Amino acid sequence: MSKAILELLASDDVRRSKSDKLLAQYLERHLAELPFETARSIAAKVGVSPMTVGRFLRRIGFDGLEPLKQELRLARSNPAWQVKGEVDVLQADIREGKLLARLINQQIDNLRQVYEVTISPDWQACVDTLIGASEVYVAAYQNIRGTAEYMAAQLSYARPRVRYVDGLNGTYSEVLDGSVEGRVLFLIEARRFAAKALPLALEARRSGVKVILLTDEFCPWAKEASDIALIIPGPHGPLWDGSATIMAVIDLLLSNIIVVLGDKVDQRVEMLTRLQDVFGDFEDD
Repeated sequence: MSKAILELLASDDVRRSKSDKLLAQYLERHLAELPFETARSIAAKVGVSPMTVGRFLRRIGFDGLEPLKQELRLARSNPAWQVKGEVDVLQADIREGKLLARLINQQIDNLRQVYEVTISPDWQACVDTLIGASEVYVAAYQNIRGTAEYMAAQLSYARPRVRYVDGLNGTYSEVLDGSVEGRVLFLIEARRFAAKALPLALEARRSGVKVILLTDEFCPWAKEASDIALIIPGPHGPLWDGSATIMAVIDLLLSNIIVVLGDKVDQRVEMLTRLQDVFGDFEDD
């Protein structure tokens, strides 16, 4: 939560009219819930019009609610892949039980922001595209590559022709050779960004492969390199970055796909379960 924004909302300069005071007080008390709000929902709760909410936000320097939400996210951001606090302070915090509490609160905050992603048009477009694709290829790099392997493995329970692609052949020809129409590349990326990610996304689009990009708010090429971009919170915590938010989005996406496909998933899971029994992959129940 940004101290500067709280100070701005508390100042007399932005509380000139009755509606100003009501809106300033509401935002001041409910900043944590802003990821779930729209101008219309705030207007209904405060008792003013959505246009009044918009005018108030412009007066305090934001061209709508989304820029305010973005400012709040950036106010919590930190550089990636490094310990971000003094080690002795962090060690004291862990002994006192504070550090893990802070990390848990960070994850809760990130999940609130993920809710915004799930109600966006891009989310539904992503679900529809992954269901309708002839083939789905999933890629990620370095220390988050495991998220792509998980996504591919889980999605393959819901639909056929899903593969994790690692690029070890040096060409990504299985994705880019143009032999099959309707392919989709699901690319997972986070700061620091892998050198291969942008070239792969751009080449895929040139080859007629639709690109879905799951990335954090710091990705500078998300829009230019994708057909559908799911933008999630970047690193904000006192330690190096984890994959909890990425995994939460993947699980929500998979759940959405399973619900839409319905009985088709049941039939596929029954077939896969029978094959697992044939080849003895699991212990008996």
